[in-house]
Amino acid sequence: MIVTETGQGMLAKMQPWCPSVALCVSGLFGFGVAPALAQATVEYPSLMTTPVYLFNGTRQVSQGTGFFYGVQNAAGVVETVFLVTNYHVVTGHSPGVASPPKGDRVIFYLHLDKNEPSAVKQVALPLYNDVGTPLWEQSTEQPEADVILLPIPPPVYAGIAMWVFDENHIRPHIRIRPTSSATLLGYPYGFSDTTNRLPVWKTGSVASEPQVDFQGKPAFLVDVSAFPGMSGSPVLAVANGVYEDDREVMRTGRVVRLLGVFSAMPVIRSETPGQADTSLQLGYVWKAALIADLARAYRPR
Repeated sequence: MIVTETGQGMLAKMQPWCPSVALCVSGLFGFGVAPALAQATVEYPSLMTTPVYLFNGTRQVSQGTGFFYGVQNAAGVVETVFLVTNYHVVTGHSPGVASPPKGDRVIFYLHLDKNEPSAVKQVALPLYNDVGTPLWEQSTEQPEADVILLPIPPPVYAGIAMWVFDENHIRPHIRIRPTSSATLLGYPYGFSDTTNRLPVWKTGSVASEPQVDFQGKPAFLVDVSAFPGMSGSPVLAVANGVYEDDREVMRTGRVVRLLGVFSAMPVIRSETPGQADTSLQLGYVWKAALIADLARAYRPR
Protein backbone atom coordinates (compact mmCIF):
# COMPACT_ATOMS: atom_id res chain seq x y z
CA MET A 1 0.00 0.00 0.00
CA ILE A 2 1.45 3.35 -1.05
CA VAL A 3 0.75 6.19 1.36
CA THR A 4 0.52 9.77 0.14
CA GLU A 5 0.68 12.53 2.72
CA THR A 6 0.84 16.27 2.25
CA GLY A 7 2.76 18.18 4.89
CA GLN A 8 5.46 20.77 5.42
CA GLY A 9 4.80 22.09 1.90
CA MET A 10 5.98 18.90 0.20
CA LEU A 11 4.55 15.61 -0.97
CA ALA A 12 5.88 12.64 0.95
CA LYS A 13 5.31 9.20 -0.49
CA MET A 14 5.95 6.51 2.05
CA GLN A 15 5.49 2.77 2.18
CA PRO A 16 4.08 1.61 5.51
CA TRP A 17 5.39 -1.81 6.38
CA CYS A 18 4.23 -4.78 8.39
CA PRO A 19 7.33 -6.69 9.44
CA SER A 20 7.32 -10.16 10.91
CA VAL A 21 5.74 -8.90 14.11
CA ALA A 22 3.02 -7.31 11.97
CA LEU A 23 3.42 -3.75 13.18
CA CYS A 24 2.37 -0.74 11.17
CA VAL A 25 3.78 2.71 11.91
CA SER A 26 2.25 5.77 10.33
CA GLY A 27 4.01 8.22 8.06
CA LEU A 28 6.35 11.00 9.06
CA PHE A 29 3.98 13.88 8.40
CA GLY A 30 0.81 12.27 9.66
CA PHE A 31 -0.98 8.99 9.67
CA GLY A 32 -1.10 6.51 6.84
CA VAL A 33 -4.02 7.08 4.47
CA ALA A 34 -4.98 4.25 2.15
CA PRO A 35 -6.26 4.82 -1.37
CA ALA A 36 -9.82 6.12 -1.59
CA LEU A 37 -11.41 2.74 -2.22
CA ALA A 38 -9.70 1.15 0.78
CA GLN A 39 -9.76 3.90 3.37
CA ALA A 40 -9.84 2.91 7.02
CA THR A 41 -13.18 3.55 8.64
CA VAL A 42 -11.59 5.28 11.64
CA GLU A 43 -8.70 7.64 12.28
CA TYR A 44 -5.54 5.75 13.15
CA PRO A 45 -4.95 7.50 16.51
CA SER A 46 -8.16 5.89 17.70
CA LEU A 47 -6.64 2.47 16.97
CA MET A 48 -3.51 3.46 18.88
CA THR A 49 -5.47 4.29 22.04
CA THR A 50 -7.02 1.92 24.57
CA PRO A 51 -8.82 1.94 27.90
CA VAL A 52 -6.59 0.63 30.68
CA TYR A 53 -8.23 -1.24 33.54
CA LEU A 54 -6.30 -1.79 36.76
CA PHE A 55 -7.13 -5.09 38.46
CA ASN A 56 -6.24 -6.59 41.80
CA GLY A 57 -6.77 -10.27 41.23
CA THR A 58 -10.23 -10.52 39.71
CA ARG A 59 -11.44 -7.19 41.09
CA GLN A 60 -11.36 -4.07 38.93
CA VAL A 61 -9.83 -1.17 40.84
CA SER A 62 -9.94 1.72 38.38
CA GLN A 63 -9.88 2.72 34.73
CA GLY A 64 -7.63 5.07 32.78
CA THR A 65 -6.36 5.51 29.25
CA GLY A 66 -3.21 4.39 27.47
CA PHE A 67 -1.69 4.31 24.01
CA PHE A 68 0.83 2.27 22.04
CA TYR A 69 4.33 3.47 21.27
CA GLY A 70 6.95 1.61 19.23
CA VAL A 71 10.74 1.82 18.96
CA GLN A 72 12.45 1.13 15.66
CA ASN A 73 15.91 -0.31 15.11
CA ALA A 74 18.46 1.01 12.61
CA ALA A 75 16.70 -0.88 9.82
CA GLY A 76 13.43 0.87 10.53
CA VAL A 77 11.76 -2.20 12.04
CA VAL A 78 9.81 -1.85 15.25
CA GLU A 79 11.54 -3.96 17.88
CA THR A 80 9.61 -3.07 21.02
CA VAL A 81 6.06 -1.91 21.66
CA PHE A 82 5.01 -0.23 24.89
CA LEU A 83 1.74 0.60 26.55
CA VAL A 84 2.15 4.23 27.67
CA THR A 85 0.04 5.53 30.54
CA ASN A 86 0.34 7.30 33.90
CA TYR A 87 2.13 5.99 36.96
CA HIS A 88 -1.01 6.57 39.00
CA VAL A 89 -3.07 4.52 36.54
CA VAL A 90 -1.02 1.38 37.26
CA THR A 91 -0.39 1.97 40.98
CA GLY A 92 -3.42 3.89 42.21
CA HIS A 93 -1.33 6.72 43.63
CA SER A 94 1.00 9.51 42.52
CA PRO A 95 4.76 9.06 42.03
CA GLY A 96 6.70 9.39 45.26
CA VAL A 97 3.79 8.41 47.49
CA ALA A 98 4.82 5.67 49.92
CA SER A 99 1.74 3.50 49.51
CA PRO A 100 1.38 -0.11 48.38
CA PRO A 101 0.14 -0.60 44.84
CA LYS A 102 -3.59 -1.09 44.47
CA GLY A 103 -3.43 -3.58 41.60
CA ASP A 104 -1.31 -6.34 40.15
CA ARG A 105 -2.22 -6.36 36.46
CA VAL A 106 -3.81 -4.31 33.69
CA ILE A 107 -6.27 -5.18 30.97
CA PHE A 108 -6.39 -3.34 27.64
CA TYR A 109 -7.42 -3.93 24.02
CA LEU A 110 -5.79 -4.30 20.61
CA HIS A 111 -7.74 -3.66 17.43
CA LEU A 112 -7.44 -6.54 14.99
CA ASP A 113 -8.69 -4.86 11.81
CA LYS A 114 -8.69 -1.14 11.03
CA ASN A 115 -11.81 -1.63 8.89
CA GLU A 116 -13.65 -3.60 11.58
CA PRO A 117 -13.12 -1.59 14.79
CA SER A 118 -15.38 -3.88 16.81
CA ALA A 119 -12.88 -6.71 16.31
CA VAL A 120 -10.57 -6.45 19.31
CA LYS A 121 -8.29 -8.64 21.41
CA GLN A 122 -8.35 -8.33 25.18
CA VAL A 123 -4.90 -8.41 26.75
CA ALA A 124 -4.02 -8.89 30.41
CA LEU A 125 -0.46 -8.16 31.53
CA PRO A 126 1.10 -8.46 34.98
CA LEU A 127 2.63 -5.32 36.47
CA TYR A 128 5.20 -7.03 38.69
CA ASN A 129 7.48 -10.05 38.52
CA ASP A 130 7.56 -12.88 41.03
CA VAL A 131 9.57 -10.84 43.54
CA GLY A 132 7.42 -7.74 43.26
CA THR A 133 9.66 -5.70 40.96
CA PRO A 134 7.71 -3.46 38.56
CA LEU A 135 7.82 -4.59 34.94
CA TRP A 136 7.29 -1.08 33.61
CA GLU A 137 9.88 1.62 32.83
CA GLN A 138 9.90 4.90 34.76
CA SER A 139 12.22 7.91 34.53
CA THR A 140 15.00 7.93 37.10
CA GLU A 141 15.99 11.47 36.12
CA GLN A 142 12.42 12.73 36.55
CA PRO A 143 11.01 10.47 39.30
CA GLU A 144 8.05 12.79 39.81
CA ALA A 145 6.96 12.31 36.19
CA ASP A 146 3.58 10.59 36.08
CA VAL A 147 4.56 8.44 33.10
CA ILE A 148 5.34 4.74 32.68
CA LEU A 149 6.04 2.50 29.70
CA LEU A 150 4.98 -1.14 30.02
CA PRO A 151 6.69 -3.40 27.44
CA ILE A 152 4.25 -5.61 25.57
CA PRO A 153 5.61 -9.12 24.87
CA PRO A 154 5.75 -9.78 21.08
CA PRO A 155 3.57 -12.93 21.27
CA VAL A 156 0.71 -10.65 22.40
CA TYR A 157 0.55 -8.90 19.02
CA ALA A 158 1.88 -11.67 16.78
CA GLY A 159 -0.11 -11.75 13.57
CA ILE A 160 -1.84 -8.43 14.26
CA ALA A 161 -1.39 -5.35 12.04
CA MET A 162 -0.92 -3.10 15.04
CA TRP A 163 -0.79 0.67 14.66
CA VAL A 164 1.52 2.50 17.06
CA PHE A 165 2.93 5.95 17.67
CA ASP A 166 6.67 6.25 17.24
CA GLU A 167 9.35 8.92 17.33
CA ASN A 168 8.32 10.20 13.91
CA HIS A 169 5.10 11.46 15.44
CA ILE A 170 7.08 13.75 17.73
CA ARG A 171 8.98 15.37 14.85
CA PRO A 172 6.39 16.98 12.55
CA HIS A 173 7.22 20.65 12.29
CA ILE A 174 3.89 22.13 13.27
CA ARG A 175 4.41 25.17 15.48
CA ILE A 176 2.92 24.88 18.96
CA ARG A 177 2.15 28.07 20.87
CA PRO A 178 -0.01 29.03 23.83
CA THR A 179 -3.65 28.79 22.58
CA SER A 180 -2.73 26.15 19.97
CA SER A 181 -5.28 23.35 19.85
CA ALA A 182 -4.52 20.22 21.84
CA THR A 183 -6.63 17.08 21.43
CA LEU A 184 -6.97 14.31 24.01
CA LEU A 185 -8.16 10.80 23.15
CA GLY A 186 -9.60 8.97 26.12
CA TYR A 187 -12.44 7.44 28.07
CA PRO A 188 -14.00 10.00 30.48
CA TYR A 189 -15.63 8.11 33.33
CA GLY A 190 -15.32 5.08 31.07
CA PHE A 191 -17.65 6.66 28.51
CA SER A 192 -16.81 5.84 24.90
CA ASP A 193 -17.88 3.70 21.98
CA THR A 194 -17.76 0.47 23.97
CA THR A 195 -18.98 -1.57 21.01
CA ASN A 196 -15.88 -0.65 19.03
CA ARG A 197 -13.52 0.18 21.93
CA LEU A 198 -12.89 3.58 20.37
CA PRO A 199 -12.02 6.67 22.41
CA VAL A 200 -13.65 10.06 22.69
CA TRP A 201 -11.74 12.99 21.17
CA LYS A 202 -11.78 16.13 23.33
CA THR A 203 -10.07 19.32 22.21
CA GLY A 204 -8.77 22.21 24.29
CA SER A 205 -5.78 24.49 23.98
CA VAL A 206 -2.19 24.82 25.15
CA ALA A 207 -2.23 26.94 28.31
CA SER A 208 1.45 27.49 29.11
CA GLU A 209 4.60 28.15 27.11
CA PRO A 210 5.11 24.73 25.49
CA GLN A 211 8.83 25.24 24.85
CA VAL A 212 9.42 25.97 28.55
CA ASP A 213 9.33 23.22 31.17
CA PHE A 214 6.46 24.13 33.48
CA GLN A 215 7.80 24.59 37.03
CA GLY A 216 11.08 23.10 35.83
CA LYS A 217 9.51 19.78 34.85
CA PRO A 218 9.23 18.32 31.31
CA ALA A 219 5.57 19.25 31.14
CA PHE A 220 3.17 21.95 29.94
CA LEU A 221 -0.45 22.84 30.65
CA VAL A 222 -3.61 22.43 28.60
CA ASP A 223 -6.93 24.18 29.10
CA VAL A 224 -9.43 21.38 28.57
CA SER A 225 -12.52 19.84 30.09
CA ALA A 226 -11.18 16.46 31.16
CA PHE A 227 -12.54 13.90 33.58
CA PRO A 228 -11.48 10.82 35.54
CA GLY A 229 -10.75 7.98 33.15
CA MET A 230 -8.72 10.21 30.80
CA SER A 231 -5.48 9.91 32.73
CA GLY A 232 -2.88 8.55 30.32
CA SER A 233 -4.53 10.02 27.21
CA PRO A 234 -2.30 10.86 24.24
CA VAL A 235 -2.28 14.59 23.58
CA LEU A 236 -2.09 15.52 19.91
CA ALA A 237 -1.72 18.57 17.72
CA VAL A 238 -3.91 17.97 14.67
CA ALA A 239 -3.94 20.11 11.54
CA ASN A 240 -6.34 19.56 8.66
CA GLY A 241 -5.62 22.24 6.12
CA VAL A 242 -3.66 25.39 6.96
CA TYR A 243 -1.11 25.30 9.78
CA GLU A 244 2.06 27.11 10.87
CA ASP A 245 5.38 25.28 10.76
CA ASP A 246 8.25 25.80 13.17
CA ARG A 247 9.79 28.41 10.86
CA GLU A 248 6.59 30.48 11.13
CA VAL A 249 5.65 29.66 7.53
CA MET A 250 2.06 28.83 6.72
CA ARG A 251 1.58 25.40 5.14
CA THR A 252 -1.31 23.23 4.07
CA GLY A 253 -1.79 19.54 4.65
CA ARG A 254 -2.65 16.86 7.17
CA VAL A 255 -0.36 16.77 10.22
CA VAL A 256 -0.66 14.90 13.49
CA ARG A 257 1.94 15.44 16.18
CA LEU A 258 2.23 13.61 19.50
CA LEU A 259 2.71 16.27 22.18
CA GLY A 260 2.72 14.07 25.27
CA VAL A 261 0.61 12.18 27.78
CA PHE A 262 -2.15 13.77 29.84
CA SER A 263 -1.77 13.31 33.58
CA ALA A 264 -3.96 15.20 36.04
CA MET A 265 -5.81 18.42 36.74
CA PRO A 266 -4.76 20.64 39.67
CA VAL A 267 -7.45 21.38 42.22
CA ILE A 268 -7.55 24.26 44.69
CA ARG A 269 -8.47 22.75 48.03
CA SER A 270 -11.07 24.68 49.99
CA GLU A 271 -10.09 25.76 53.50
CA THR A 272 -13.72 26.40 54.35
CA PRO A 273 -15.60 23.41 55.78
CA GLY A 274 -18.44 22.38 53.52
CA GLN A 275 -17.18 24.41 50.57
CA ALA A 276 -16.32 22.45 47.41
CA ASP A 277 -12.81 22.36 46.00
CA THR A 278 -12.20 24.34 42.81
CA SER A 279 -10.96 22.83 39.57
CA LEU A 280 -8.88 25.16 37.43
CA GLN A 281 -9.85 23.22 34.26
CA LEU A 282 -6.14 22.93 33.54
CA GLY A 283 -4.27 19.69 32.98
CA TYR A 284 -0.65 18.58 33.07
CA VAL A 285 0.87 17.08 29.92
CA TRP A 286 4.19 15.27 30.26
CA LYS A 287 6.13 15.97 27.08
CA ALA A 288 6.54 13.40 24.35
CA ALA A 289 10.34 13.72 24.50
CA LEU A 290 10.23 12.03 27.90
CA ILE A 291 8.40 9.07 26.36
CA ALA A 292 10.94 8.84 23.54
CA ASP A 293 13.88 8.98 25.96
CA LEU A 294 12.45 6.20 28.11
CA ALA A 295 11.71 4.04 25.08
CA ARG A 296 15.18 4.47 23.56
CA ALA A 297 16.86 3.66 26.88
CA TYR A 298 14.86 0.48 27.42
CA ARG A 299 16.78 -2.79 27.63
CA PRO A 300 14.92 -6.08 28.11
CA ARG A 301 15.50 -7.56 31.54
